[in-house]
Amino acid sequence: MRTLLEKGESNVSKYLILYRHGIAEDKESAEEVDLRSLSTRGKALLKKSVSGFKTMISNYGDLKIYSSPTLRAKETAEMLAEELGLDEPTYLEFLGTGSGVSRLRELLNEIEPGDAAIVVGQQPYLSLWSQEISGTFLRFKKGSAACFKFPDEEVGESKADLRWFLQTRGFAKIDDK
Repeated sequence: MRTLLEKGESNVSKYLILYRHGIAEDKESAEEVDLRSLSTRGKALLKKSVSGFKTMISNYGDLKIYSSPTLRAKETAEMLAEELGLDEPTYLEFLGTGSGVSRLRELLNEIEPGDAAIVVGQQPYLSLWSQEISGTFLRFKKGSAACFKFPDEEVGESKADLRWFLQTRGFAKIDDK
């Protein structure tokens, strides 16, 4: 899924996309919070928004999806992978427990410059990671995503630039022509 960069542009940056899972079933529907599935409405909204998401990520190189092991995040990641024609997501326990941002930076060191890591997870971790990596606290509603650009090949401790942040309905409104 490599794309050509604009004439004269070189891309040594790496991209991290934080993506909150879609709308889940009511809390009463599962004994454990981590076993809540996406609702029918959540699946429909996610499917409707994928075209706009695809437009937003069309200029990045190879994409890799990482996901929290919670059921609603796994289902979201699998839908994204299928709709985008990507490999199966990689499930990482720390994405479901909110471990430190250093683990996210390690993920980025595994990808090539110009590529993007899509991390599917839940709140409050996405907001906290956003604050820690960019200095910007974002309130991730269900189905929203934010893209951060890291300026160097080696991610290290550098601050990321927020490139875009959209809610589900915002993705659905993007004209994909």
